[in-house]
Amino acid sequence: MPRFALALLVAGLLGCSRWPEPTSVSSGLSSRGALIRPRAIPISGDAWEVPDRWEERGFHYGTEELVEAVMRAARAVDARAPPGRLGVADFSRLQGGASQWHHSHHSGRDVDLLFYSVDRSGKVLPPPQSDMLRYDAAGRAIHPEGSSEAAQGRVFDARRNWMLVEALLTDPTIRIQWIFVSEALEQRMLAYASEAARPRWVRAYAELVMQQPGDSAPHNDHFHVRVYCTRGDRQRGCEDRGPVWQHEKKTYKYGGPERFDPVLWRRLAVDPG
Repeated sequence: MPRFALALLVAGLLGCSRWPEPTSVSSGLSSRGALIRPRAIPISGDAWEVPDRWEERGFHYGTEELVEAVMRAARAVDARAPPGRLGVADFSRLQGGASQWHHSHHSGRDVDLLFYSVDRSGKVLPPPQSDMLRYDAAGRAIHPEGSSEAAQGRVFDARRNWMLVEALLTDPTIRIQWIFVSEALEQRMLAYASEAARPRWVRAYAELVMQQPGDSAPHNDHFHVRVYCTRGDRQRGCEDRGPVWQHEKKTYKYGGPERFDPVLWRRLAVDPG
């Protein structure tokens, strides 16, 4: 083959192998990484808001996939159980990296979400503006320093909080690795899901990813959600650490979260053939 023709062939192959430029890139680990071309969540939307304390902090930036999934999940809850208004706390800083508030949240793949709550009559309450309220095993709100006006009468809304978890787990654009939450509140949500006859595969998946951390606070005051790197981001240095969940309830060394596809799993559960 002539050299000129060979050069054209090589150039063409190299050109075809280039990945398209993403709108956001999560780089490195969630605890030691960075965020490139992030997506910012609007401070207020039709089904969510960033309360005052977290608006002032300015951690509004995540990967495009995670930010859009959170907005979709909030809208899904509002559509199924109006009025539902999700309180969104911290994603990451503008360019990611370390901060005084978080050991993780470095690379746009983590987000803290406030719990939905109701009063004792079942009326939906807006997200608190300045505190993450802790909830006891009975689902009653307790301020970190004791009692407060914001905590009085608030009850953990197992129904809407489960709907949020289910919406995130079934979103086909992301793969959830962790939803950190206290064991007592997890059990309240799973009990609701069972009573409401939600799909067994979603409940099983939720039991895998909802965990009370053993090396930090019990997360009885918010959800901490973490998603896996996308395939494109892994090509640019994004790193997952920890288990890759399978529907057989096994963990494997890192091989890519696409090993488990909840949408495919749902189809197989309905039609194993």
